[in-house]
Amino acid sequence: MLEHSESLEDRLMTTGRLTPEQANQLGVVGYVGRASGLGFDVRKDSPYAPYDRFELAVPMYRAGDVAARARIRADEISSSLELLRQLLQSMPEGQVRTRFPEVKAVCEGLGIVEGWRGEILSYVQLGDDGTATRFFPRDPSWLLWPALELLLQDNIVPDFPVCNKSINGSYSGHDL
Repeated sequence: MLEHSESLEDRLMTTGRLTPEQANQLGVVGYVGRASGLGFDVRKDSPYAPYDRFELAVPMYRAGDVAARARIRADEISSSLELLRQLLQSMPEGQVRTRFPEVKAVCEGLGIVEGWRGEILSYVQLGDDGTATRFFPRDPSWLLWPALELLLQDNIVPDFPVCNKSINGSYSGHDL
């Protein structure tokens, strides 16, 4: 429907444009970055299990407009279905979980995974008894909200809702 409706195409193409240079300067992640020419995806560029065993298709465009962000989301459906097929075919036999190792000293770690909005970063510090003493999650929305301010420039007021939803930032900042 998106590709065959001239009125919808007119409304979305060139609306809410975030240039590749702006996206790069802001460090925009996820599908918003990929719609503006930034092809980074943690699962492909810094793979972790099980993604380190698969070929992952990461769609990317350079137009940076609402239409490109919508196309990325549509393309990601196909990529996700293919990835699910590969994951299901390669499921190992036996246990699918393991016990967390016993903590005997203060330790900390950083985890980075690809969420549907982009990379989710989590910092955790554990006390010597294994309880969490510090925790900080960084939702991708932290990096997407500043982009909304830029891509709204030179657009008409009625375009605000479509621009806002094309970013689809988490208002609470935490969709973990």
